[in-house]
Amino acid sequence: MNLELIAYLKQQSQFTPVPVIEEKLKLERDQVFTDVEAAIEQGYSIEFHPYLGVKLIDIPDKFLKHEIRDDLNTKNVGRKLKIFDQVTSTNETAWELIESEQELRDGTVVIAESQTRGRGRMGREWHSTPGAGLWLSVVLKCNVPPDKVTFLTAGAALAIANMLQQFIHLPAEIKWPNDVMIRGRKVCGILVEARSNQPNVFVLGIGMNVNQVRADFPESLRDTATSLRLERPGARGMNRVRVLRPLLFYLDRIYTQIRKKKWDRLAEAWSEFVHMGGKHVSLQQGGQELRGKVVRVHPADGITLKLESGEEKTCSAESVANVRDLPSDSVDAEENE
Repeated sequence: MNLELIAYLKQQSQFTPVPVIEEKLKLERDQVFTDVEAAIEQGYSIEFHPYLGVKLIDIPDKFLKHEIRDDLNTKNVGRKLKIFDQVTSTNETAWELIESEQELRDGTVVIAESQTRGRGRMGREWHSTPGAGLWLSVVLKCNVPPDKVTFLTAGAALAIANMLQQFIHLPAEIKWPNDVMIRGRKVCGILVEARSNQPNVFVLGIGMNVNQVRADFPESLRDTATSLRLERPGARGMNRVRVLRPLLFYLDRIYTQIRKKKWDRLAEAWSEFVHMGGKHVSLQQGGQELRGKVVRVHPADGITLKLESGEEKTCSAESVANVRDLPSDSVDAEENE
């Protein structure tokens, strides 16, 4: 594929006559037509008019290295890309690459069109509709104190929520410990893993729902999961590369702060997206259900609840599962008993 032709067409806002392309790129007429056809076969949307010439309408909704890197202004995240059609999970593939490539670059991104066994926290399965979302993992090689490792999850959530608000213009929130929500439904999950034989190496897994419609989700998830497409006006599909590029940029900015150990700054920015204070929630810890009012949430310390007994209890992210809001009517009934 002629990347020089693609780059040139991106710079043109109107149709470009074929003779102009011939002159600018030093191509024969037949070669121009051949290169345009090759680009269309790769998924580029290109209009051809017999008199006006050629116009690029959109890039492919597929993971091409040169498109992901186009104007990608990052220091670490995404400078090295590993792209696959299908994997069991991008996290597992990332660990395999870490084991096999000793010099694997910090910030390497592993991304796939589909996962057969995507996973979330506590060993749960992550539903990965092929070709509809962003299923990726980032290799992070950094020295993070053990009591600050949860900032990797919190930082990723902060980057994602910030990107969705600033770039996609959607009201994203963070639900502790690792979910990004839009209007009360989960749009993105995060899983950070470490292994004892790989000190100071982490794999940050991200699953973001982009173009799913309601029928793409299993029935059990249709009331709790959503996608960017469902949340945007008109419910039109999005080009995933146009979502991926700013995502990598925001992740890179946050990762830079983590490497500089700006814990207080990160915690303050993270708290602006966590709207749990004062809510009544239930959660599972060690097989026990805890119910109470959220007093405080912190990336490292965890969640502090005022239990129904009046006692305050702080729970770490690693020990907690199934955090859910309690309906206001059930809370009122309990308080009136």
